[in-house]
Amino acid sequence: MCLLSANLVSCKKYLEAYSQNMSFIETATDLNELLIGDVYADQNNKELLISLFHISDDDFDISVPTKNWSIGAGYEHGFLHWQANPRLYGFEMDFHKSDVFYNTAYAKIARINTIIFEAERLRTKGEPGEVLNRITGEAHFLRALYYFNLVNLYGKPYRPSTANADFGVPLKISPEITSQFVARSSVKDVYEQIVKDLEKADGYLSPNLTFSMLRVSNVAVAALLSRVHLYMENYQKSINYANRVIEPGQFTLTDLNTIPANSIFLDRNSREVIFTMGGNYLGLRMRSNEEAPTDLYFFVSDNLYNGYDINDLRRKFFFTINGKGVIRAAKRGKGGSPTIDDISDKYSLRLSEMYLNKAEALVALGQNQEAKSVIQEFHKYRFKPADIPQWQYADAALIQKVREDRRQELCYEGIRWFDLRRYGVNSKYPYGKAFRHRSIMFTGTTYIENGYYELGTYAQDEAAYTLPIADDEIEFSQGRITNEVRPERPLKQ
Repeated sequence: MCLLSANLVSCKKYLEAYSQNMSFIETATDLNELLIGDVYADQNNKELLISLFHISDDDFDISVPTKNWSIGAGYEHGFLHWQANPRLYGFEMDFHKSDVFYNTAYAKIARINTIIFEAERLRTKGEPGEVLNRITGEAHFLRALYYFNLVNLYGKPYRPSTANADFGVPLKISPEITSQFVARSSVKDVYEQIVKDLEKADGYLSPNLTFSMLRVSNVAVAALLSRVHLYMENYQKSINYANRVIEPGQFTLTDLNTIPANSIFLDRNSREVIFTMGGNYLGLRMRSNEEAPTDLYFFVSDNLYNGYDINDLRRKFFFTINGKGVIRAAKRGKGGSPTIDDISDKYSLRLSEMYLNKAEALVALGQNQEAKSVIQEFHKYRFKPADIPQWQYADAALIQKVREDRRQELCYEGIRWFDLRRYGVNSKYPYGKAFRHRSIMFTGTTYIENGYYELGTYAQDEAAYTLPIADDEIEFSQGRITNEVRPERPLKQ
């Protein structure tokens, strides 16, 4: 059994920290405890306060604080402004050679590889097969989820015509530690492994297990397969898996017509939530419970908020506006600090996504009327009956409206940046948009807004849509891992 040291700072260091002594894993219970404790994302594991899933997209912007002394620009700002080397940060331009999220994800994958191997060994020792099946199924799902997130951050988006040649991320699915340096696998290879893992998970997991949104289930597997096949443009498969989630009626959409105005829309009591793990720190970084924050903080972009139909009930439940007109996300509640009941800001699956996956896939297949019927059904829970939009769009115009609805529904759930990337390479309905994030400067006595940085469309600014792997991993690979050169990004006024 491979053990990981507490201080994970690079691929090299965590590989060196493993012991090949697996003797302490003697039972299925031992393996289950390892899975829960060391593979599922920890509720308190911040990784990054504003994670890499959010910081680069068009749903965020940054605001001027009221404090009048330098507190530094923070680790996230190189990513916020799509810099050539985003790990240069702060007003003193300190440098991070390591990447906490990347290292954590690969450390968990290394544990998963060993868990899958050990589960097979324990079968031969007479440990209960039903328990080992569940552990193995969950492990395959979690490996797929981690690789899906990694390739959508550090690899190219999936383009069917070039996926076999486009660079993805290092792919390792065996527990053996070798001296062979790991190179990037192609996007196609990574996605094919994701699908294989999810199909294996589906086979190992029993549909009769007692459901918990905090543990992997067959429904979670189907939901993630629907998302993955949508990204791969396997549209009929995406629809089929979405239907597997929608049609049994196990989950229901929250009717915004019927819940009290001050209700928390999304928490662990929600019948929409299929799966969640890890914490939610968006309210903390948005300073949601502070009228005039003294630290640099993030808030909802005008572009997102103004895109909602005036009659859309989500405007009331998804956001708060303070006395200064600053808009904050409020899906998880209006408080700033995370709570135990929060739904993850990056590892969650919800029923509403299945409706949106299905609608987008139907349009891509030329089934416009069927897609509008799906959206009409979904909108019954987001609008008053008299206000439900009657879309008269078709084809490119219709798919754009579905994508806008997807943005509005799934904002701040860790999927918008991934969607922007895939829209840019979509083979039938490619789409791109330029947007900007403001720049905040400390003058020595106060903070001021001093212009903005702009990101072009994917076609214009392709390299900026893929994060570079950190320098410590590049050095360790001795040239087998390389990054695409990201252009320098000038400040604009």
